[in-house]
Amino acid sequence: MGVKKMLKQWLQDYWRYGIAAVVVIGIGGWLMFHPSNATTVTPAPEQAIKSTEAKSSAVTSQSSHVSPGFVHIKGAVQKPGLYPVDGKTRWDAVVTAAGGLTAKADLSQVNLAKVASDQETLLIPEKGQGQQAAPAQPNAAAASASSGAIINLNTATETQLQTLSGVGPKKAQDIIAYRDEHGGFKQVEELKSVTGIGDKTFEKLAPQVTVGP
Repeated sequence: MGVKKMLKQWLQDYWRYGIAAVVVIGIGGWLMFHPSNATTVTPAPEQAIKSTEAKSSAVTSQSSHVSPGFVHIKGAVQKPGLYPVDGKTRWDAVVTAAGGLTAKADLSQVNLAKVASDQETLLIPEKGQGQQAAPAQPNAAAASASSGAIINLNTATETQLQTLSGVGPKKAQDIIAYRDEHGGFKQVEELKSVTGIGDKTFEKLAPQVTVGP
């Protein structure tokens, strides 16, 4: 009976140890095929794309605030000077930054819709600036005189006489006074008798004048 009791006790102990061993082996195997949470998880492709787009957007946003240069505006604006441009700025915006146009500004000669480039200069002219006005011509005779035509000493006006080389307002008045006093010029050489006209002046005037009715 003692031997049977010992054998029974041994079998019970063996059974407990066997179960414990199976449990330990099972846990070890599970840990071997299931790594711990310390392993780095690779983000899904969609998440990586979104992350890249976000970074690109941030860089673009920062670069958009960088001013690539300056332009110089002058002329008929309130505050002429240098102003920053960003590569897309139009001259209309530069004019606004310069306080706007003056009352004398002439926009017929400029294009404010044009994009302002770095180091560019724009002059806003005043009305009439840069345009050469044609000299006033009282009549056809004066027009002919200014173009090199011969002047008739007996019919020319004071303005027409002033178109002659070396003849100013005073000499023109003296020529007319002589003409009125003597009933007109009979010949070109009579110019020498007019006050202030000597031989040298006469030599310049002779080819430009004539006498007639």
